[in-house]
Amino acid sequence: MLMRVHYTVCLIMIFKRGINVRFFEKLLCLMLCIALSSYCQERLIKPGDALEIIAPQSEELSRIVVVEPDGTVDFPAMQGLPVDGITLDRFKEVLVAQLSRYMESTPLMMVRFSESYPIKVNVLGQVAIPGLYQIANTATLQGAIGAAGGFVPGAQLSKIKLIRTRNGEQSEHIVNMEQFYLNGDPSVLPLLQDDDTIVVPGNPLATNVKVIGGVEHPGSYEVFFQTTLLDVIYLAGGPTEDANLKKIKIVSLSGQNAREVPIDIKNLLKSKSYRAIPIVVPGDVVYVPKKKVSWRKFFDIVRDLTIFATLYYLMVSSNKMRED
Repeated sequence: MLMRVHYTVCLIMIFKRGINVRFFEKLLCLMLCIALSSYCQERLIKPGDALEIIAPQSEELSRIVVVEPDGTVDFPAMQGLPVDGITLDRFKEVLVAQLSRYMESTPLMMVRFSESYPIKVNVLGQVAIPGLYQIANTATLQGAIGAAGGFVPGAQLSKIKLIRTRNGEQSEHIVNMEQFYLNGDPSVLPLLQDDDTIVVPGNPLATNVKVIGGVEHPGSYEVFFQTTLLDVIYLAGGPTEDANLKKIKIVSLSGQNAREVPIDIKNLLKSKSYRAIPIVVPGDVVYVPKKKVSWRKFFDIVRDLTIFATLYYLMVSSNKMRED
């Protein structure tokens, strides 16, 4: 309301006195800055706020502190300082009063709210470049893993471990990134805190899926997230004519029990039941058995036997003619 009155008064001054429009724009910007500054001073500090402390005379004292859940902050010579429910001006007065006891002159301090600040997190395990990274406090688990170069083949996205230490007590939380990629729900990704450790488990030796048996090109193939059994079979050139597609077997070497998956590919494709096709993961071995006797093999054998019998008959007949 007060800003609206000031704005109206300025308009009246423009029309009555002919004040330059550019001057009025500068005046209006100044009024807005004063209003915002007044709002920041009236805003009370609460847990979770990031406070930027600027000490021009002592750069080592300049830093960003985060208000703990109990409403306190840690600052040199002031551990566990309560700030919950006070204004920035009051916080600055406390800082100046406390620091003046240790400094020769009264320090010059400035304090303001900071919306974003850097935190350090450790990203370990099956990522491209494991290590310690500095990211924004607004970053999620996906942002931290992206900073480490992303996942490598063999990473277990459903068992990512978030380790957090608070007040000397360590807690662990399992995050299922597969659910995030499938459902696109960002609420499953926790916000990170300073000194968090992220561990991406997996088997570094298991990066491919082996396909053996009744396929055109048996071998080892690299697979990606949500690769199906049908996908990997066609990566291997597709099934051979004598492949038994009803008794395909997936043998897992990554700690899971061996499993046999009966599947009729023709029926699944015809009915478009794509969700029923199982997923393969790095370390799996896909075995496509061959039929014991296929019709083609049967006719091939009959053909070979016929040719052999015909040749044998011709040889015997030729020998008899020579004897006669």
